[in-house]
Amino acid sequence: MTPDEYRAALKALGLTQVGAGKLLCVSPRTAQTYASEGPSGPAAFAIRLLLNMTDDQRAAWTSGGA
Repeated sequence: MTPDEYRAALKALGLTQVGAGKLLCVSPRTAQTYASEGPSGPAAFAIRLLLNMTDDQRAAWTSGGA
């Protein structure tokens, strides 16, 4: 995932860089690095999963529900 794809995905998901960092369990600085250099493989995978979830699935996952 390129930095542009990452930033577009965050926009589509309604996430800020800091919010994405919290969701991905990385520091705000790391989340900002992802936006400028591209995310790690696991982070890109998680973002792609979120993009492919339904709204209900995404809401449950991001809120920690089952």
